[in-house]
Amino acid sequence: MFGLSFHKIKHWLISQRLIDPKPLTVKRVIGILVFCVSVIPLFTVCYVDSFLWQGVTTGKYFWFAAVMCIVIPISLGWGIGQKFYIRRADIWVFLFVGYIVANYWLCSGWPDMHWWLFLLMIPLYMSVRTICENGNMGRWVCNAILLVVLVEAIWGLMQLYGYSWSYHGLYKVTGSLFNPGPYAGFVAVGVPLALGYTLDKNITKWEHWFGIFTLLTVMLVLPATMSRAAWMAAIIGSIPVLWNRLFGSGRQLSVNAENPDSGHRPCQWFSKYWRYRLVRIISTIVLCVFFVGLLTGMYYLKKGSADGRWLIWNVSMEIVKDHPLLGTGYGTFSAVYGDAQAGYFLSGKGNEAQEMVADSPDDAFNEYVQMAVELGLVGFGLFIFLIIYCLFLIGRSFRQTSITEASHQTSTIGYIKWSLLAFLVFAAFSYPFSMLPLVIIFVFLLAILASSSRSFSFSVPVWLRVAFFIIGCGITIYGAHIILPQRAAYREWQSVQMLYQAGIYESTVKDYQALYPQLGYQKQFLFEYGQCLSKTGQYVESNRIFAQFLHYGSDPMVYNCMGNNYKEMKEYEKAETSYIHASQIIPNRHYPLYLLMKLYEETGQIEKARAAAQSLLVKPVKVNSTAIREMQQEAKQLLKK
Repeated sequence: MFGLSFHKIKHWLISQRLIDPKPLTVKRVIGILVFCVSVIPLFTVCYVDSFLWQGVTTGKYFWFAAVMCIVIPISLGWGIGQKFYIRRADIWVFLFVGYIVANYWLCSGWPDMHWWLFLLMIPLYMSVRTICENGNMGRWVCNAILLVVLVEAIWGLMQLYGYSWSYHGLYKVTGSLFNPGPYAGFVAVGVPLALGYTLDKNITKWEHWFGIFTLLTVMLVLPATMSRAAWMAAIIGSIPVLWNRLFGSGRQLSVNAENPDSGHRPCQWFSKYWRYRLVRIISTIVLCVFFVGLLTGMYYLKKGSADGRWLIWNVSMEIVKDHPLLGTGYGTFSAVYGDAQAGYFLSGKGNEAQEMVADSPDDAFNEYVQMAVELGLVGFGLFIFLIIYCLFLIGRSFRQTSITEASHQTSTIGYIKWSLLAFLVFAAFSYPFSMLPLVIIFVFLLAILASSSRSFSFSVPVWLRVAFFIIGCGITIYGAHIILPQRAAYREWQSVQMLYQAGIYESTVKDYQALYPQLGYQKQFLFEYGQCLSKTGQYVESNRIFAQFLHYGSDPMVYNCMGNNYKEMKEYEKAETSYIHASQIIPNRHYPLYLLMKLYEETGQIEKARAAAQSLLVKPVKVNSTAIREMQQEAKQLLKK
């Protein structure tokens, strides 16, 4: 009786497309277990380690490196016994990654955490490609992406309504990230996929309702992030899904089928055909007007921020002109930007409005611009061709087959294309490649689409699959061997930093010296260590540490600190040069001019001191503060003397 009821329930679930009718076998169970392990990296975004320095961000590094040591041997080892085809998209991915590695070594790149994590993306891509190559696992990877987006969306809603705390003191919604911008971009990537699940009648019912619930949750939390880039990414990524639903080729065929030969009068067919075309034309015009209004509204919503990004892009183009082919080197944007911005304003290309929004960014807020700066036009061209191939040349049936006619597997993976489009739109206004969770989801999207590209006629032989296994495990072990031991250093740094902030420099400098071999690539650490050395009178060593900082960044505050050290060592010309350069990098800063004024006053250069004081008084104030008022007061007193 119980067995009969169980079978009835099972048949009902199958008829309602709530479960898969295929029977469970040992091979299938192993495949399910491998899949569950392989998608664990997606959930890196959810990991937070409060015991580390900036554990919301850095904790994810060590979790990801540790997880990869489990994922790669299992997924690639399982792939040895499976059929695998090298596809055309793999070739372009290989060329792009190979170019980055070559560019890094040719341009004398400085190793840091981002470089080591980039290396781990290579075996991650291999892992996702392996599982997507077999059966319908690609569809389940799509479900896993949607699941992690749903988890983050719920997390953000809990923060919004006070049931959880934010990880940034200035923002209420950050999810498990430190900033609402990257968080909004992460959940926005899931909008086209969730919308596709919502509109698709060809998938199982539980996936259909899963998509509806995810879409509603993301739509509730996304406006609260105030991220214009994420809003635009979600909208642009969703338009192709809606367009295919309304004007897909299935719809086109249904209109064309009503021709005179099928018994309809020619005028009747003509009228219906042109009504369909007219609707498409009007829809296109409405979309164009909508986007113009949307862009205008977003610009004026945060005009200062938009103007600041426009300045960054203009300065970046000047760097591209100087290094057109190979760029400045992978990961060097922050280091070269400061000098380029100083040269931009000294050449007279900048105006007063741009001076007021100038800053020293770590990223270009446009991944394509930053790619052109770091990798040159060669690397930029390779990336653009890879993206064009993924969006327009892979699986044309996704675009041309109507949703109602598409197969279960094809329609599900087809929506990944538009999620990738949403990611690329977000990348045009933000810095997703600097955030580990967003890079991971990009690799997943790219690998899923690559699995749908055309393959070469031969299957990869076993010996080559074993070679892939060895290469993937080797890269993973190398990256984990470098990354994981640094966790203790980040944990110790958080404790030592409290002493630094309290001004206890004598004992702190010894702790920083012990941490230096492991954290010598971290800009914030180098700045704090240099400050400790300066406060304890070790000016030469302090400037050496600050000079190392300049290999990774170009903060004008570092030049101010170096100038102070030179001043204490009586090297006044070098101090003057440092202060002047700091004032040129960000012209709206008052502090470098103040230090320059004090230097001239103490060295008896009265006329120069008066000129610096007058410049300090006439300089427009970007953000009024007590410190600026005190500096201006000292300048007035000096002029009175």
